[in-house]
Amino acid sequence: MFKRDPEKSVQRAAEREEKQRARTEAADKRHADKEALKDWRKLHPAEKTMNTAAMMHLWPSSKFGLTGQGPVLGGQAEFVDAGAHKAWTATRLAGGVATGGLSALAGRKNKGAAVINLTFGNGAAQTYSVTPDSTNLRAANQYVNAFNTLAAQLANEEGSTQPSEAVQPQPQSVADELGKLKALVDQGVLTQEEFDQQKARLLGP
Repeated sequence: MFKRDPEKSVQRAAEREEKQRARTEAADKRHADKEALKDWRKLHPAEKTMNTAAMMHLWPSSKFGLTGQGPVLGGQAEFVDAGAHKAWTATRLAGGVATGGLSALAGRKNKGAAVINLTFGNGAAQTYSVTPDSTNLRAANQYVNAFNTLAAQLANEEGSTQPSEAVQPQPQSVADELGKLKALVDQGVLTQEEFDQQKARLLGP
């Protein structure tokens, strides 16, 4: 009759116990980390706002003030909206029989351009295009405001003597804005006509 090896039985039992202990510790750690993050975000609500705005986009989300590209602390965000919107366009039916040659099919087409420029505390920088519709433009503006708010709060907590200079967007001159718009024209994102319109708006009457 087959007899079990007592030593192996004890060893297997010890291994099962060790695996169970490791699973329990991992579950406890996940729970503790989740609670810690929850408490941290209660004190830093801008991070939750930032991550909510980033949903369904390629914009980096944050956890404890850290993103995949770098820390929010010491960083800066900028939203450049070069007249981005969706404009109504129309196409003619073939032959125009049903409408007497008038436009019959209408839709919305992207016009202008918008981008988010991000600089992180480690010096890394990224630019993200924003689809020019009202929902995405609103989310982009919300994301940038939340990023800068979180950066400013973290700088204050670090005891920075001049947090506003480190994390707040610097006022842009007309020349700076025109330079950025010209770069969008060179990249083919903005048409010359759209550039001229924005230039007239910046220069004023």
